[in-house]
Amino acid sequence: MQFLSTIEASRKNQANPLKVTHRHINIFFLFSLIFVFFIFGEVDDHVRIGIAVLLAALFGVTAFLLNWLTYDGALAAAIFGVISFGIGDWQVAAIVLFFFISASLLSKDVMATEDARSIKFRRDGRQVWANGFWLCLWILIWFISENPIFLAASVTSIVAATADTWATELGNRPNTKAYLITTLKEVSAGTDGGISYKGSLSALMGSVILSTLCWVMFSEISLLVCIIIGATGFLGCFVDSFLGVKLQGSSLKIPFLSNNETGTITVSNNIVNWLSTGTASLLVLLTTLII
Repeated sequence: MQFLSTIEASRKNQANPLKVTHRHINIFFLFSLIFVFFIFGEVDDHVRIGIAVLLAALFGVTAFLLNWLTYDGALAAAIFGVISFGIGDWQVAAIVLFFFISASLLSKDVMATEDARSIKFRRDGRQVWANGFWLCLWILIWFISENPIFLAASVTSIVAATADTWATELGNRPNTKAYLITTLKEVSAGTDGGISYKGSLSALMGSVILSTLCWVMFSEISLLVCIIIGATGFLGCFVDSFLGVKLQGSSLKIPFLSNNETGTITVSNNIVNWLSTGTASLLVLLTTLII
C-alpha cells in the first residue's frame, strides 16, 4: 500500500509541475542582489546597500505593524526596498515610496469594519511583486550595464502601477459612471475593465506627478524620455483594464506557472497588473531605442 501511495504521489507531482510563487521571486532577487553586490558593487555601493538593508527591514516591520502588509508582503517589500534604494539610490527609492504610500492610503476603506479593512488594505507578497517585479529586474540590469534606458524602463513600471492604482481607487467611488473599455457600454464602477472620466483623470495626475519627479531627480533621463515615461505609464492603466476584460479569470496553458493540478494558470488581478506594468516598461524600452 505504501508503494502504491508513493506512485500515486509521484503521478500527482508530474501532473502538477513546478509552480512559481512570490517566494521563488524573493529567492531570485535575493541571490541577484548578492551577485551584484559582490561582482559589480564598489565601496560606495556596499555602504548604500548596507544602509538599504537596515532601512528596508525597518520599513517592512513598520508596514506590517501598521497593517499595510502581511508577513509575506513585508518580506517581499524589504527585498524590493533594498534593490530600490541599494541599487537604484535614493531617487528610485523616492519613486517607490511615493507609489507605496499613496496606494496604501488610497486603498484604505475608512467606512469598512476592521476585519474587512484588513482584507482590502493589507498587501501580500504577490501584490508587491505584481507591481515591483519589473522595477527590480530593470534596475539590476541598469546597474550592470549603466544604460539609462533600463533606468527609464524601471521607473515606468512604477508610473504605470501608480496610474492604475489611482484610477482604481479614485474612479470606483459611488455614483461614478464607468464604461467597459472594449465596448464602451456603461457598467457599474469597479467592474473589471471599466474606465471612467474620474479614474482616467486620476491616472493622468499620478503619471504627470511621477514623470515630473523623474525629470527633477534623474540627470540620466532627458525631458523627452520623462514625457514618454508619463505617457506610457498612463497608457499602462488602460492596458490593465483591457487585459482585465480579456484575460482575468481565464485559464492559460502555461505548465511551468501552473497553480492547479490541470497544468494551467488562472489569471488573477496580480497577473494582470504584472503584465500591464511589464508592457509599459517594454514600450518605453522600444520607444527610447527607436528615438
